[in-house]
Amino acid sequence: MHRKVWIGALTLAFVISLGWGVSEYRQAEKYRLADENNNRRALTDFASHLDQLETDLAKGDVASNPAQKILYLSQVSSKSDSALKDFAQIPAEQAGLSYVGQFLTQSGDFAKTLAQRIAGGGTMTTEEEKTLRDMHERLMPVNQKVQDLITRIDTENLVWTDPAPSIKQRLGFGTQVAEASADGSETLSKSVRSGLDQLDASLQKLPPFSYTGEYATRVVEKPLGLPAGEVTRDQALAKVRDFLSKIGYANTTPELDGETQGELGGYKWKINEAYMEVSRQGGVITLFRDQRSIEPRTISIEEAAKKANAALQSLGWQLVITSSEDFGSYVQFDAVVEENGVRIYPDKVRLMIALDNGKLVGLDTVPYYAFHHSRTFPKKLTMDQVLRKLRPNFQVVESRLAVIVKSGNQEIYCYEFRGRYQGEEYLLYLNAATGVEENIRRIIKTPRGEYLK
Repeated sequence: MHRKVWIGALTLAFVISLGWGVSEYRQAEKYRLADENNNRRALTDFASHLDQLETDLAKGDVASNPAQKILYLSQVSSKSDSALKDFAQIPAEQAGLSYVGQFLTQSGDFAKTLAQRIAGGGTMTTEEEKTLRDMHERLMPVNQKVQDLITRIDTENLVWTDPAPSIKQRLGFGTQVAEASADGSETLSKSVRSGLDQLDASLQKLPPFSYTGEYATRVVEKPLGLPAGEVTRDQALAKVRDFLSKIGYANTTPELDGETQGELGGYKWKINEAYMEVSRQGGVITLFRDQRSIEPRTISIEEAAKKANAALQSLGWQLVITSSEDFGSYVQFDAVVEENGVRIYPDKVRLMIALDNGKLVGLDTVPYYAFHHSRTFPKKLTMDQVLRKLRPNFQVVESRLAVIVKSGNQEIYCYEFRGRYQGEEYLLYLNAATGVEENIRRIIKTPRGEYLK
């Protein structure tokens, strides 16, 4: 009798366990499918915006009428921004932080700078026309490769990530896809991710653009904030291990993945599905991205913000979070330096917090180390003096002092006013020394966060 009871109980437990396993498998498959659909949507939107961007660049180059020139250059700026947001959601190496992202940022910024000058009655120089043409020529093969990826997804059912290496490859008798694409070769990619990585690697070989704009170079000619001295490979490894321990990545084995050149160049490291860069000068972490599969969200945006602040403090950063953007599986935060009540927007750090466990899955410190330096602020007008320069119907909600960047990496010491006008919100920046209006940003609110236009 007891034996039958035990057999029945074990059978019931097995059935329940089997049912739970099937349910978990179906749930995981559901999330995997949703994630892949989101990736497909992001890539399709990216390809669409990129194609239109290439067309607008071509039209902007050929246009001779100032009004037409302004129209197409403005559209280039808008489309590059849209393409950059879509690209940040695609599962590629260093998504949103790579040379593809840099290329899009520079193209849009350059076009915006030219459009503003022409709108003010200025003209383009011969050198700027050549730069615009060069940007278009570089964009054409980029666009073609992305469109080819879209076609292959539809016709060949191209997978999103590379298949697991075979036993032969694991033993070192074969070449893996990642190795084949690391030098930017034209080997036919076996996944969307490796295809984008190949594209990214090919852009690394091209010389940087030289122009005047807000982001004229993603890394300035000589970084202002890097610590002195150079580190060896072993010292860089120690920095990597210290960083990983502080953000909760235990029992990891970093592997050297090559070196990068330039003033902010250094050592690249791979840790399972994570990627890191350590600068040769100063030995600081300039980039971290963990592309692990993120499970269903369990924490709120507010909790993620607390996790972001905790991560910053753990890493020794004393920064103020100024914005957030919800990407579904993670939240992206921007944090800046604040000194004596002055927000210094050029000195920015971007971080990403996963919404399944609250861990840091992304960090970009390049803007901070590129632009951070000691500043001396000029004598300023009083708040009341500057307030009188605002239009009467503008309702101020928040105000502070800030440092912003204008064309040519020119820093401006400003009063920042957040307020409402005719039912919409704006950020107004007035020069703290002269009261001149330097910039206006429109705040667009969406379920994912606030955008500035």
